[in-house]
Amino acid sequence: MSKRFVILSIATVLWLTGCASNPWSDIPPQEADEWKGIGVAAQSANLFRQSGFTPTDIKPWVQSGIQSPDTIMSWHREGFTPQETAKWQAKGFTLPRAIELRKQGLTVQ
Repeated sequence: MSKRFVILSIATVLWLTGCASNPWSDIPPQEADEWKGIGVAAQSANLFRQSGFTPTDIKPWVQSGIQSPDTIMSWHREGFTPQETAKWQAKGFTLPRAIELRKQGLTVQ
């Protein structure tokens, strides 16, 4: 095996390893463990963090069966709790409809 081939092989491996970046690299390890512990993927965790949410904020949503960052952030922004959101969604209501009905004083059981 030529020296040139060995150097090229090592360079290729190092280059490929560098390209496979860790999706959790932007999150401190302890916090990453908290996100992983509640079942949130790195991409979602980064979205939540950018919007000011912590694993503690998101845990009740995940426990209520709601995983989507878009869903969580939009319903939260409108003042719905994880439990309320889960109930509205279980009955098939969209967020705009839930807002409308809530303004009328209605709740979902």
